[in-house]
This record gives sequence, structure tokens and C-alpha cells, in this order.
Amino acid sequence: MKKITQPLHIFFVSVLLTIPSYAYLSLNETAEILPANYFNLGFAPQAYLSDGGGFDISVFADAHLWDDVDGRITIGGGEIDFWTQGSLKWVPFPDVGNQPAMGLRGALGYVRDQSENFVHIQVAPIISKKSNSLKLDMISYAGLPITFISEKGSNFVASQIALGALFFPWQNGQIGAEFNLDLKDSVSSASVFFMFPFESGTGYKKY
Repeated sequence: MKKITQPLHIFFVSVLLTIPSYAYLSLNETAEILPANYFNLGFAPQAYLSDGGGFDISVFADAHLWDDVDGRITIGGGEIDFWTQGSLKWVPFPDVGNQPAMGLRGALGYVRDQSENFVHIQVAPIISKKSNSLKLDMISYAGLPITFISEKGSNFVASQIALGALFFPWQNGQIGAEFNLDLKDSVSSASVFFMFPFESGTGYKKY
């Protein structure tokens, strides 16, 4: 029996060691849509809380595209050597009265880690709700990123739960925090993200 289980143990350990930490597949955004003619610039440091830990940082740009659609481009690195992602966020149900904002984000990305190359497609339902009951305005949100990841000779699906909040502590800036809980083939992580809004006609400006 030992002769059988030992090779299986070596096989599973080797598979786990070749799978990068997919904590970077976090959301770091709410289900809110930018006003017309606005865009955001931001950055997001992130710490891995499982699978040996680690750290990465990303920079991103958001733009309002259509009535209920925003786009984002992200570039990052750290524990993962390099990764980039483009995403579209569609929110057909805005935050109105007691109804939270509800939408869907789709993303396509590329990862380079050591000698490995990965491509991923992500779908993430997002829900968020504004609150001004505290001293600071806040938007709390939750999402379920489900990501199909493809590498040479292997395909698998990673999933996690994202819970976060976005705050408005100063006039022309926003700060958010997010916790990601690994569900399958991902990593639990915590991130902080900073966003700075710009209006295309006037520049750096609160919306």
C-alpha cells in the first residue's frame, strides 16, 4: 500500500507546486458605474493569507464606456512575476432605494510566472449597496469570481468569495479594502485599493 500511496503523494504535491497563487484574481471594485466622462486611476497592494503567503501590487485604470458598462485595464506583479487583465463590468440594476446595485463582470487575462504562461477568463457576479449611516460614506460589496484558467496541457477552474467596502475619506480620493476567501484552487487574501477620479474635461475631480 505504501508503494502505491507514495507516488500519488509526490504527484499531488508536484501539481500543487506548479499552480501559481491566484489571489490576484480579486475584484477590488463595487457594482457602481462611473458617471459619464469620468475615469479612475488606482493601485492595489495585496497580501496572500494562505499557501505560504506572498505579496503583489497592481495598477489599474477604469473608464465609463456606455450607460451601464465600465471597463478596466490592470497590470500587476509580485508573487506572480507578471499579469495583466482587461475587464468589462455591466450593471443593469443600479443602487436605488432599498435595491442594491447588481451586475456582472467579465475579464480576460494573461499571466507569466517563471517559465509558465497562463490565460484566464473570469465571470464574477457583483452586488453592492451605499450607506451613509457612518461618519464616512461607504459602499459595501460582495462578489463571486469564477475563473477558467488554461496553461499548456492543463485547464482548471478557480473560485473565491470577495467581500469588501469602499470609503470616501477625503474629497478627491477613495480607499477600499477586500477579503478573498478561497473556495477552489485559489488563495485567501486581503487587499487595499486606492482610486483617484478624473473628469475628462477638467482633470482630477470628485464625482
